Amino acid sequence: TTMTLALASEENRAPALAGVRSHAHRLASIHLRDLLAAPDRSTQWTLDAGPLHADFSRQRIDLDAVQSLEVLAQASGFEAARTALFAGDIVNPTEGRPALHSALRGVGGDASIAADVTAQRTRLTQLATRLRSGQLSGFSGAPLTALVCIGIGGSDLGPRLVCDALAAPSDFTVRFVANVDPDDLARELAGLDPHRTAIAVISKTFTTRETLANARAACAWLQAAGCPQPSLARHLIGVTAAPHAAQAWGIATEQLLEFREWVGGRYSLWSPVGIGIATACGPTAFDALLAGAALIDRHFRDEPLNRNLPARMGLISVWNRAFMNLPSQAMIPYAERLRLLPAWIQQLVMESNGKSAALDGGLADLKTAPVIWGASGTNAQHSFFQQLHQGPDIVPVDFVLVRRSRSPAAYEGDDRQRILLANGLAQAAALALGQSADANDRHRDFPGNRPSTTIVLPELDATSLGALLACYEHATFTAATVLGINPFDQFGVELGTVLASRVERALSGESVEHLDASTRALIERLR
Repeated sequence: TTMTLALASEENRAPALAGVRSHAHRLASIHLRDLLAAPDRSTQWTLDAGPLHADFSRQRIDLDAVQSLEVLAQASGFEAARTALFAGDIVNPTEGRPALHSALRGVGGDASIAADVTAQRTRLTQLATRLRSGQLSGFSGAPLTALVCIGIGGSDLGPRLVCDALAAPSDFTVRFVANVDPDDLARELAGLDPHRTAIAVISKTFTTRETLANARAACAWLQAAGCPQPSLARHLIGVTAAPHAAQAWGIATEQLLEFREWVGGRYSLWSPVGIGIATACGPTAFDALLAGAALIDRHFRDEPLNRNLPARMGLISVWNRAFMNLPSQAMIPYAERLRLLPAWIQQLVMESNGKSAALDGGLADLKTAPVIWGASGTNAQHSFFQQLHQGPDIVPVDFVLVRRSRSPAAYEGDDRQRILLANGLAQAAALALGQSADANDRHRDFPGNRPSTTIVLPELDATSLGALLACYEHATFTAATVLGINPFDQFGVELGTVLASRVERALSGESVEHLDASTRALIERLR
């Protein structure tokens, strides 16, 4: 559907592209100081959606330029693509699938999909409740009080981020393992009681090499503690779109959670893949997370481009990467509980839009995804902000500020939250405005003109976090539509994985003649 829509609008796309390029050329010589001096700039460039407030006033763009981006979006089939997304049409043409992650939040899809989503969420809630209440026991009869979630990529990053952001200390422990490096599992199992530990094996196909290797090692850990083979199933939870494969692997039916093929890994935290979230934070918090995302789903679906917050974010991303020629983007949350947000957005954007193939099979006519990177403030200020302020390359920044801390003040007059927010606001201002020094002292010269967006959350609760994550999801979809690419496949992940199986056999002693000389030499060194 998306491919057809994009091709149908091609005759309008060329003049729309020319219009955006003309504005980019015009604005290239205008400093942000001049843009910010315009009357009402600080109020005309803000948008709100649900609990989110976004300030785009420090982007190097003006009204004429953003309107030209909206014309380009329309010429690229944005309206029809958005409709197709929520209708459950095939918006992933290379794999012949819809992308109905919004249906997991109760928005989009049809009645049958809604019924299936509700049934799976009920099973998720029941299992998480039984874990949290001590109703499930291990091989020795002791109640399970810890859950180790084994996955990789989207099945790990999303739940890990949410738990790090929202979970409070409790009697039930939830940990995450993704890396096939033996040290990752060993570190997360350290200090846990095998008699009281459940293992969630999360794999869409239940064939993921790294995940199953870690799962087998976790089972060996249980058996080394005395768990007999027939009792392993009491400790195992399976989360998959391939239930038969999971059952064949040893997952009991009553501890098996399913999701559908159209749930992509980087969109899977909203599905039963979120078992770690529902267990660590509680089913009520998980429901609030989904509700916050649904607020943004409805906003994105219903609002026109000029009032649509996620769409504006996506258009600004295209503007900076494709028209202002800025190849990377920094994500800086001024909230330590959001320290994993840059990694989650990195996967979302770069796995979705890090492509060169257009929907028609040719090459995309614009530069696609920026390189996403970042860290939490204020730590980041003492790491790489030197280069952001005075380095040769301009790097746009998304600042995320949270008005109220989840942690109460430690003492009367505790001003740490105020210090945190002041630093976030000051960095955005300094990047935009800069500061001129004496002509003979370039060391203290700050050129400014460095764009940023500031997103404000009232507090870091489940509703606000769900809204924030969904906002970035829809911004990524908007950018993909304008770029004319498919954001829902990830074939770039596959080649290295396929080659790794051949290298693994070579490391085991098989012939290495079919590999290149450099790889063969390194294999010999490692062997």
